[in-house]
Amino acid sequence: MSNTKSYPTTNFNKYHCQHQFAINRIGNFLDNLTQLITLIKPSYIFNIGCGEGLDIKNIYEKGEINIEYCCGLDLNFDALKIARQMSTNVKFDAIKGDIYYLPSKLNRFDLILCLEVLEHLTFPGKALKEISHHFNGYCIFSVPNEPLYRLTRLLLFKQNIRQLGNHPEHLNHWSKNKFSRLLRKYFIIDQLVTPFPWTIVLCHKKEE
Repeated sequence: MSNTKSYPTTNFNKYHCQHQFAINRIGNFLDNLTQLITLIKPSYIFNIGCGEGLDIKNIYEKGEINIEYCCGLDLNFDALKIARQMSTNVKFDAIKGDIYYLPSKLNRFDLILCLEVLEHLTFPGKALKEISHHFNGYCIFSVPNEPLYRLTRLLLFKQNIRQLGNHPEHLNHWSKNKFSRLLRKYFIIDQLVTPFPWTIVLCHKKEE
């Protein structure tokens, strides 16, 4: 019998899958992410592609970071409705917006999170350029580490077999080295970690 369950969005599936391997890998992802965030000690976070707010909820509930305020941005109105109802003690605003056209006043924040977003974009370079144009602080990006991510979906979960495990919503596929090369066009990389099967990178803007 399968331990997986279908939820309304892929983000819900990621965080609520009951398969033990999935539980372990998400826990490891959050542990690595939290360790990078604690290096910055941010009070104000801007979360691009926040979805249902589950990343911030899980980070905050780990209790290792003193977040005073978080603003999440996403295009999915239904996901934003869920994010606005998120039950945590942190002040959280969720707004509808486009990563290609970011608000101009981002430097009030200490950290930008952009987690599991860039692989979905037609123009990831344009998005990174937009972020670097409007923000001078630290950023954390995460993407699937390929081909490990696809192999996991294919061999362990038997998903998207005809597509060799490729998620149908993923337009871009980066190994950690290829993703590093992309980021270095716009940012200086401070630290890179690879909790299986993801790549997470802490970086800051290059001087112009």
